Amino acid sequence: MIRINQIKISIFEVGTDAEKEAKLLKKLSAGLLSCRQDDIRKLKLVRRSIDAREKDNIEFVYTVDVRLHDSVVGPSAETELRFVEKLKNANIRQMNKAPLTLPIPKDSGNASEGTADGTGDSSGTRKAPIVVGSGPCGLFAAYVLAECGRTPIILERGEDVDKRTAKTELFFESGKLDPECNIQFGEGGAGTFSDGKLNTSIKDRGGYIEFVLKTFVRFGADPEILIDQKPHVGTDVLTTVVKNMREYIISKGGRYIFNARFDDLTVHDGHVSSVSYTDTHTGKSQTLECDELILATGHSARDTFLMLKNKGFHMEAKPFAVGVRIQHPQELIDKALYGADRFSEKQAILGPAAYKLTRKASNGRNCFSFCMCPGGYVVNSSSEDGRLCVNGMSYNDRASGTANSALIVNVTPEDFADATGSDDILNGMEFQRQLEEQAYKLCDGVIPYETYKEFRENSKAPEGTSSYESKFLGYAAAADVRGALPDYVGDAIADCMAGFARTIEGYDSDDAIIAGVEARTSSPVRILRDDNTREAIGFAGVYPAGEGAGYAGGITSAAADGVKTALRILGVTEL
Repeated sequence: MIRINQIKISIFEVGTDAEKEAKLLKKLSAGLLSCRQDDIRKLKLVRRSIDAREKDNIEFVYTVDVRLHDSVVGPSAETELRFVEKLKNANIRQMNKAPLTLPIPKDSGNASEGTADGTGDSSGTRKAPIVVGSGPCGLFAAYVLAECGRTPIILERGEDVDKRTAKTELFFESGKLDPECNIQFGEGGAGTFSDGKLNTSIKDRGGYIEFVLKTFVRFGADPEILIDQKPHVGTDVLTTVVKNMREYIISKGGRYIFNARFDDLTVHDGHVSSVSYTDTHTGKSQTLECDELILATGHSARDTFLMLKNKGFHMEAKPFAVGVRIQHPQELIDKALYGADRFSEKQAILGPAAYKLTRKASNGRNCFSFCMCPGGYVVNSSSEDGRLCVNGMSYNDRASGTANSALIVNVTPEDFADATGSDDILNGMEFQRQLEEQAYKLCDGVIPYETYKEFRENSKAPEGTSSYESKFLGYAAAADVRGALPDYVGDAIADCMAGFARTIEGYDSDDAIIAGVEARTSSPVRILRDDNTREAIGFAGVYPAGEGAGYAGGITSAAADGVKTALRILGVTEL
């Protein structure tokens, strides 16, 4: 297979016509390979991105894989390589990377797994692996285990995705919070109620990201996510994908237990032997025996962090970032990034624009955009009584007309110690709670917001009056958002806004709408694990994984970490 990078075509030449796109790519690929179009046996579109640096000449940038007929390239990989080398083009190379394949399940797979309650079968064979959490990490770990002949038990403290969606909508409408089932807790994890962005900065040396994306497509996502540089599925599609994966896992012998809050684990001779959970509906405690436990709890399982600390797990405080959500009209962002000339055509071809901004403030802090949601909503993503945090969300069509993004500033364990007066390993978590308590008090649990002019001027009595339309899910009211943040965070955001406006004209408009606080950008701790076995240090059979354990930062990277963890349990040592 031959890979060609950096094929560029004007967006107006391609438009939205997939057939025309395929013909153009074949023609250009043949030219680059110095062969006829008929010599191309197969052409696969691998990646499509947008180069909008020249607004008068916006281009699609493609990566394609091409297979030529043997009569052109020769019968072997060696002759293909010689063909490529003769072209002397740095954007053309031979590709021999094989896709990730799962281990073939043994004939005895499910039969040796034991009974569905995890206690083992009558012959005393191995017990079912237990996965705590059904977010991207836990979901993909369970999927791989089930696909390879194991029968995992998934413990999820929240409800299934349909009931969870109903409870979340009720919370938006009434403000009535269920601490066990909300935007943070429930089937699909926190990422389910987000933009469903699947892009990631991690390298895909083992094919894990490709595997994750193909699995999403298998269970209902749009195949376009396989080629888009910044793929997303949207909350409405992601909920369907999550449910389809659950049904498949169950069909393979897996078992879900909802409303099951993980409370404790027991260890015998240094190895996990059982877990305990509470049925949050009945209050009854249950115990399951296990030899393998995947901790995929997510970044908001604060009671779990405390329990693990008390059990003696080795953990370390981890830096993260905190800040606010900012809203602009989507058209302002689109015109700034695409240009006003032929704007409606560009918008029809490219859809709503996304952005990524980063800058160092004069106080030395890094300020950057995060989890940008084109055509989205700012949502109340609280999970604890008396505490409030916000996040961004969008549906698949990204059609709200309003763009929002987190604007966040880096914070460190030294900041946590100063804020809490403690050097406790969980003081990052307490730092988050302090911010969320302050945000809650501003409007008695309603999302606080103000205009950027009020934020910049540090107004103590903002009115929040803006010519821009805001899009909130959950009630919102004008309040002193900046007052809920540490001075160095508010100062850094205000300091960087003019710089951001040099990239996106109008970004620092007085009418931009600031809401807060955004405090859960990533886990405040890392649960230490052995690099080779992926087991928690000192706790054999326990596998901390995903975002909550401090090893991922988004849907795709968390899912990939779940895949790797499951493969390690299955005996695959080279990850």
